[in-house]
Amino acid sequence: MNLRRRLAIEWVAIGLFACAVVVAATLWRGTAPFDNLLYDRLSTAARPVADENILIIAIDDPSLAALGKWPWDRATHARLIDRLQAKQPRSITLDILLSEAGTAESDAALATAMKRGPAPIFVPLHFNTPENEGRQYDTIMPASEFDGAATAIGHANVTFDPDGIVRRGALCFNTDAETARWPHLMELVFRGRGPEASAAYRKNACGRDLLIPFAKRASFAEISYADLMSGEVPAKMLRGRDVIIGATATGMGDNFPTANGEEGLLSGVEIMANMLGALRRDDFIAPTSQVWTIAFSLLPLWLLMIGFLFWKPRIILVVSLLTFAAILAVSAGMLWTGIWLAPGAALLGVLLIYPLWGWRRLQAMSDFMGFELRALELEGEVSPLPIQPNRATDLVGRQSEALAQSIDHMRDLRRFVSDTLADLPDPMFVTNPEGTVTLSNDLLKERLDSDIAGLSRSNALDTLVTPENRMQVDRYLQNPEAAECVRFDSPFDRTFVMRRSEIRSDYGDLRGHIHYLTDITDLARAEAEREEVLQLLSHDMRAPQSTIIAILDGEIDAEAKKRIKLNAQRTMQLAQDFVEIARMGETDFVGEEVLLADLVREVADSLWPLANERGIKFIFGDSSNSAFVIAEPDRLFRAFCNLIDNAIKFSPDNETIAIAVARQATDIVVTVTDNGPGIGVDILPQLFTRFVSGGEHKGRVAGTGLGLTFVQAVIERHGGSVTAANNSGIGATFTVTLPDAPEG
Repeated sequence: MNLRRRLAIEWVAIGLFACAVVVAATLWRGTAPFDNLLYDRLSTAARPVADENILIIAIDDPSLAALGKWPWDRATHARLIDRLQAKQPRSITLDILLSEAGTAESDAALATAMKRGPAPIFVPLHFNTPENEGRQYDTIMPASEFDGAATAIGHANVTFDPDGIVRRGALCFNTDAETARWPHLMELVFRGRGPEASAAYRKNACGRDLLIPFAKRASFAEISYADLMSGEVPAKMLRGRDVIIGATATGMGDNFPTANGEEGLLSGVEIMANMLGALRRDDFIAPTSQVWTIAFSLLPLWLLMIGFLFWKPRIILVVSLLTFAAILAVSAGMLWTGIWLAPGAALLGVLLIYPLWGWRRLQAMSDFMGFELRALELEGEVSPLPIQPNRATDLVGRQSEALAQSIDHMRDLRRFVSDTLADLPDPMFVTNPEGTVTLSNDLLKERLDSDIAGLSRSNALDTLVTPENRMQVDRYLQNPEAAECVRFDSPFDRTFVMRRSEIRSDYGDLRGHIHYLTDITDLARAEAEREEVLQLLSHDMRAPQSTIIAILDGEIDAEAKKRIKLNAQRTMQLAQDFVEIARMGETDFVGEEVLLADLVREVADSLWPLANERGIKFIFGDSSNSAFVIAEPDRLFRAFCNLIDNAIKFSPDNETIAIAVARQATDIVVTVTDNGPGIGVDILPQLFTRFVSGGEHKGRVAGTGLGLTFVQAVIERHGGSVTAANNSGIGATFTVTLPDAPEG
């Protein structure tokens, strides 16, 4: 079976098995011991403060010693209630079962006392189990005298968890045989004499248990039953409080183990005090339903299962531990918000799937390696490949050793192929079927000064192809059968021809493409230069010669001789500029220190006769502080000649040309400003390109375009820059920036 298919099947099987275990553990409370232990520890970390308005009247051991053995005559309770009513408590809860009748006099006395006072009286009913006549519970009401005398009757049941600990209680209880709902006594105390239910009662369904946030043991105010009977308790201690009367004495059976964090049992009356405090604070802890618990438990399980498909084993281990911690953190965080989300089932799922997946993946890999090794041996490429009888390792270890031998052989083959590709005379790169570059040879890395391996084909072409040629390259790659190759220019001033061929497996599956790049930069440059020479010969050099021939056909006077001379000079200047530009590309820069301001003045002086002929004056400014530059004097002189001559050509008669030399930081800046018509907006971007000219001027023939090209070539050879811009009014300004000569 295919390894990927087998792992997929086992991945699904492990996920479903883990889900079944998690659901079963949730429904059958299989992780309840851990969940309860964790809840007990977390709930005791931040416990509420005992409500100061709750007072416990304890039937404790001193009371039994003072008033006699239990049960006491109900007339005693009647006297206690009379004394309590006189001290004006908010309510009185009698946590004593009154379902059996006593003597008529004592029952009547207690009933009368319950009716007489202003504070409401609350008494409990209780339920008998097992069922009677098919009912799940038998409801045992108080005796009829007390049923009518009490303000309200409610249940006082405590709920035991399977481990015998009281952690929760129900604010409402109803039996199968009855439709009446019995609120808890403390819910009735919260309401007082009114019908307004507590927020917790309204939010939770009847019969749903809520976890009780227990205050510290013995933190509620408590006085002895006997002390109250003896009159030793001041009235202010009882005024306005909710009084709960109940048994706390040893052996009376009303003490329960709780999750309150202290050793020993907690009396039922103190449990009710905690419930009343929680009702007032509205901070009962609501356990999540089984549906939400299952969803919470399955979420991290499947997140890890999905991660198993993509992550490395080390990452899986780290993420599993982090997931384990995150489950505990989420459970603890939700507890602080009043919701208990038991984490046991979720932790069980994480603990289950990690070793299961590791075991099954290891088994699958072992079977796969054994199958592949046998297949390699049968193919004869790596022969023989026996599993070494090394008993120091297990089967997987021995298989790994055999696999390492075959991998070494394959690595040698791959190295052979890589070396062959690396030594190809032209750049090349390989892409996989998804279009990602998987390999490029050294020559391409040298051309790009970077490695494009790992890039997408589109991003790789961004570095190889200029935007102008990108569309035709994409068109070729989309349909390579339409053309044998495609030619393009690169951003690093190289020209290539690309050819693409397919890489296919033994089964005919497409595995990728090889892209061969033939560098034809020298050929392309030769073609460009040939075109330039042809253009120079066919247009610019032919034009003045044609003019000379036309003049020779007429009368040769002084003006004709002058025009012949100018056209001959133009031809010579054009040829000289062309030759100089070509030479500068082939010779090294050899400079010397030159005082730039003096050189510019010499240029202006040399062109003064030409300017004076048209009444043009030079305005020269020097703030360079006698700055020197490293220059080739002759070429720099000619470059400034071309610039200033250009300004003269395009200036109207009787105007001025401003020439300024200034220092700016570590640069020397020369500006030449004329008052001519400016530079056409269509020519300005290509002003320094060969054979570009424009505008009209007086007294001079039209420019060929090589003059400014020569200027740019010279200035850039000197490490500077030249720019041109139109002035805000009229005229144009040429700016030359050259680096200052270093001191010393």
